[in-house]
Amino acid sequence: SSCSCDLDSLSIALPIRAAPPMESGEIAAGGEGRDGRISVQLSRPLFSWDTSVGGEGVSFDELHQRIIHRRRDGFSTADLLEEGTTPDGLCVQCDLQGLRQVRFSPDGLYFAFLCNERHMGLMETLHTSREPLLLTLKWSKMDLEVLNFFWLPAAGPDFAELVVITTQGLEVFRLTFDTYVAKSTKTFPTPARLCWVEPLTAMVLVCTGPRTLQPFDFKTKAPKLPKFDLVLGHGQVIELEDVAVMPVYDCTFCIHADSSNGRVSLRNISNPTQGMPEHDIVIDIADEDVSIGTLRLSNVDNLLVVHCVDREVSVVFDIRHKDRGIVPCISGPCPLGCGDSGDASLPWQSFSFINGSTIVDSAGGNVHQLKLDMAAVLQDFLARTPNDLAAVMRFLLRRTDCREHIVWTLTRALSAKPCLNDWAQAFAVLNQAYRQSIEAISQKAPSGPGRQTTVSLQELEALISHQSILSENHMVSQVFHPHLLAVTGLTGISPGAAQAEGLPPQDRWRIPLPSVETTEAAAGSSRPARSPYVLSVVVAYLRSLLGMQILPHKILQCFVFDICMYFQQEHTLQQLLHYHVLLDSPELVARLKEVATTCITSRWAVQACLDMALRIDELAVVGDLLLHTRQYLDLVPFLVNQRQPTFKLSRLLSCIEADAEARADDPELVAHVVSEIRAWAAEAAASATASSLSSDSIRPPDLEGCALWMPELAPVPAAVCAAA
Repeated sequence: SSCSCDLDSLSIALPIRAAPPMESGEIAAGGEGRDGRISVQLSRPLFSWDTSVGGEGVSFDELHQRIIHRRRDGFSTADLLEEGTTPDGLCVQCDLQGLRQVRFSPDGLYFAFLCNERHMGLMETLHTSREPLLLTLKWSKMDLEVLNFFWLPAAGPDFAELVVITTQGLEVFRLTFDTYVAKSTKTFPTPARLCWVEPLTAMVLVCTGPRTLQPFDFKTKAPKLPKFDLVLGHGQVIELEDVAVMPVYDCTFCIHADSSNGRVSLRNISNPTQGMPEHDIVIDIADEDVSIGTLRLSNVDNLLVVHCVDREVSVVFDIRHKDRGIVPCISGPCPLGCGDSGDASLPWQSFSFINGSTIVDSAGGNVHQLKLDMAAVLQDFLARTPNDLAAVMRFLLRRTDCREHIVWTLTRALSAKPCLNDWAQAFAVLNQAYRQSIEAISQKAPSGPGRQTTVSLQELEALISHQSILSENHMVSQVFHPHLLAVTGLTGISPGAAQAEGLPPQDRWRIPLPSVETTEAAAGSSRPARSPYVLSVVVAYLRSLLGMQILPHKILQCFVFDICMYFQQEHTLQQLLHYHVLLDSPELVARLKEVATTCITSRWAVQACLDMALRIDELAVVGDLLLHTRQYLDLVPFLVNQRQPTFKLSRLLSCIEADAEARADDPELVAHVVSEIRAWAAEAAASATASSLSSDSIRPPDLEGCALWMPELAPVPAAVCAAA
């Protein structure tokens, strides 16, 4: 239906083809975008602590994006936000000797804690004075150590589950809220040396040998997944900071940063069918004969950021952007920016890159957030893919809040004038995402089979407010109309003035009709004017929407009408109207009426306006056009037949009175029309008496101002009334 808007052991094998390496001479190049800004930015300190005070430190609760500041008398928290200042968090006073980690339950009402290497318990967040609920682990060997723990995100209404990873295996505890009891429900015995957790996707990766990894997916009934081995150099073993577990797009990956070979390998551990060597993604960061040094990983908005710590630069990759099967660098290498420039004094060696985009400076006692300047990233990306507009659209649509960058890219392309085929491919990418957004809304109130689904533009734009999708409104108001003003020198209506005047959206970007001289000059030519580039692009966008079975919103339809008329492309406009690409609407009727009444050379507009006005019952417009075309004898029968009593017949009589030529051709014209009006009035009076103004009765005409031609309508003088 169409939509409208008012849609057991495997080894990671390295593939033969690898990504183009980063040359040693490129380290200082790249990463600077518009205005010289740097792609990878480090935020101001979001949280700080005094490193000189003994017994203090920080850990991170990934489920809540929460910093845990451990102190001698308890701990305090601070939630990291994407924007704004860090709000004040909890300050928990408790006597927990040797506190190492704290994790809050999904609802925040409980927290689990680890003291020293193996002592765990649960406490109520708001009642820390109560005795903690201690957890008894299944394995009780003296060398047992708790490596990590986390709450499963999908908690029930009356319980929550905690996963504890120890050196002897994994154990799941269920905390029942009503009884305040925690019981062990599942165990997975396995020797573990290291572990990595991803609480948001309930994934755990444990290192069971020098190079063997065992994933667990606690969203499934059978969490244990097949083991696999990392390919390491002779004598090498897996280290904690060499591996990260990160969700990228809709998958969770085990990412191995091979610092020895300057290579990053990704394996999908959330989808067993994709967790095979042939599906691995391998990225070479540098030539084999160039030592790149220590590599660390971050993930910002589904972009993989590889940090070359020793060289103090970062490189950005998008694993979904591939060039002939290779994942190339899209931005960088560049230093970490602080503001608009790189800061050479950043303490890279004391940075801990945790939880995707969080960086902890253990030496300075600061917590930062890693961000990407998308304007700079986009500039780098465009330099690497200068002639692939569709690839740029795909890249930006995968980001959040990048609509302004899509607009900038499209505006830049309008000036660069790529071929229309490139535009068609780019619009196909944009409108496919747009269609999916429309479908997401329409599924809330599905229509019957074969019926058209109509979605409110206001509701749609509310849904895509933080996405990078563009509606017809965005395309017209932010791309096409500003570009048209720039190339033609026209002056548009400011948004403030349009709002103050109460103009509807389709009239805020109204393009005036061409001047009479321009129109007459075009009419004198034997061939129609060549279609301007911007009009061809607008029509390509319109065609793309229709190809996606999206009926264009009237904002776009009115803009297409205006731009066709401005560039004297009336033959194109007539085809769009004839084949109902531009749909019937009062707004288009008003534009057709303006063309019909002001452009002498556009005779086709009269009939087109009459046809459309009749189809949508804009009968007043039909009456106006009958007057304009001097079809005086047809107007009264039309009004009677269409039961249109609101038309002021004094206008008709005034027009006849002013049309000396018509009266000369037919001296009885006024009398004939007046007789038709009297007949209508008499029939309406009789109908009113017989049927008492039923729904089938004839309504009387509007005779206001007709006394000049119909004396019986003149008021009776007071003297005559007194004599009577």
